[in-house]
Amino acid sequence: MFWNLNKVIVAQNEKLPVDWKGIFPHERLLVEIGFGNGEFLEFLAKGSPDALVVGIEVSQLCAAKGARRVMSAGLENVRLMHGDARFLLRHCFAPQSAQRVYMNFPCPWPKARHAQRRVTVPSFSGLMDYLIAPGGAFELATDVEWYAKEAAEAFDAAPSFRAQALDRNPERPYITKYERKWKAMGKDTWRLVVRKETALKEEIKKEESWPMGCEADTKKNVKEVAEALKGREGAAADGSGHWVYRDAFLSGEDAALMLVITADEGFEQHFYIKLLKSPRGITIKVDSVGHPFRTPAMRAALMAALIEAK
Repeated sequence: MFWNLNKVIVAQNEKLPVDWKGIFPHERLLVEIGFGNGEFLEFLAKGSPDALVVGIEVSQLCAAKGARRVMSAGLENVRLMHGDARFLLRHCFAPQSAQRVYMNFPCPWPKARHAQRRVTVPSFSGLMDYLIAPGGAFELATDVEWYAKEAAEAFDAAPSFRAQALDRNPERPYITKYERKWKAMGKDTWRLVVRKETALKEEIKKEESWPMGCEADTKKNVKEVAEALKGREGAAADGSGHWVYRDAFLSGEDAALMLVITADEGFEQHFYIKLLKSPRGITIKVDSVGHPFRTPAMRAALMAALIEAK
């Protein structure tokens, strides 16, 4: 292997969005949402040496499989992200930075209670409007006809996009594992290509810089603060995210590790916050081992610990 796993899987602890050109210089940025075992990513990377190919996968098992494939193939122009694409695409990528976005045979989420996870909802076309550059495209491959038709209608309703005619049983340059499976069963498949025709019109809010740690000038001890935080929950200032301190792991009165769960726009993270005795009082910082992403809920959880310590 030519590098370690941490270099293939990107975990961003600095200011967002990610500096993709700093990670790998490229002329084009290609993104696959839900890359599974990584075979389509490998195909894209080998056929597009001038491009950086970024794969996003919510399954930890699939993320590990994809990373092993990337390392085994020696692909230097691939990076992977583990997490919910609804958050990562909005916060970890600059606006209008991707030339093409792919989704290959995603779950259509047929039950009504899961409808907000489909690519057919307006929020998804809005996310693609943010991410894709004018002249770029979103491509969906699926074995569910109604899903493809609803996606085409949803994108056509968005001013920036124009859906092309739905392609039944298309001749694709690469057939994925799931596509091979459907074809062996005699099932039809569909491809939808949606072009972005106009530039993004929404105003992009820039994220303020904020630290991943702080120090409280306090007479309280670590154990006292940890016990007070355990089980506490709250929300970000703008209500966009929620947090809860689930548990505390103490090492005497001088150190504690706090398990925190946050949720931002459906993006959930589990990570730890360290409480350490310091000359001035208590040092509070996010543990980097879990590679959490900066989110409003994460910031609010960190501030809650600081306020309790004081």
